[in-house]
Amino acid sequence: MPPASAYSNRFLTLAYRRAGRLYDLLVWWAFLPLGGERACRLEFARWLDVRPGHRVASLCCGTGSMEPALLAEQRELSITGVDLGEGQIRRARQKNQLAGVSYLLGDARRTGLAAGEFDRVLIVLALHEMNRPDRLSVLGEARRLCTATGRVLAIEHARPSRRASRLLQSLWWFLWVPGNPETKTSRDLQRHGLAREMAECGLTVLERHTTHPDWIEACLAAPRDPSSGDGTSAKGSVP
Repeated sequence: MPPASAYSNRFLTLAYRRAGRLYDLLVWWAFLPLGGERACRLEFARWLDVRPGHRVASLCCGTGSMEPALLAEQRELSITGVDLGEGQIRRARQKNQLAGVSYLLGDARRTGLAAGEFDRVLIVLALHEMNRPDRLSVLGEARRLCTATGRVLAIEHARPSRRASRLLQSLWWFLWVPGNPETKTSRDLQRHGLAREMAECGLTVLERHTTHPDWIEACLAAPRDPSSGDGTSAKGSVP
């Protein structure tokens, strides 16, 4: 069994060991103000810019809700989902018995997969649950797995620009609840900055995206040549 210490606290360890339909219902609820889960996930898939024949690693894949969206965007993909939660992987396998999709029970900080094996690496709404050392480990592993010409897309909680929207986000996502394990780590990620943490891990951010309202942000990045600088101010689009 992968080490439980990869989760920031015991609650998440137990919750993801038993994750199932209730977890999917909570995720469905979380996406409602953003236009619904299906619409958001299809938009996330477009941000990843997958092409025919691409090999995709979905780190911290949860219950497998992104893989159908990726295949709706591009049918000719090979997708490997990795997650530490036994319940998450079990649920993903139940939901998605799809050609070209496989799931591994494993630690996204060190997957054991071959370096440079994937054209696209995806991390969706998982980093905010981790402390900073673990976030950097996962992003570093994403960088290792990605081909030299590939892309890494990280999608995360954002800090809304308007105070009223920040309040509604906190209420809707239960971040106000005392003891919510995501509140501290989510705020820590926002304080350090998703783009800056990706740059620390050898990735050059090429594009940034946000949902409407701006509760979720995404950074699409390329593996950086070590001699090219810190990676925080790159411009351009995905080829």
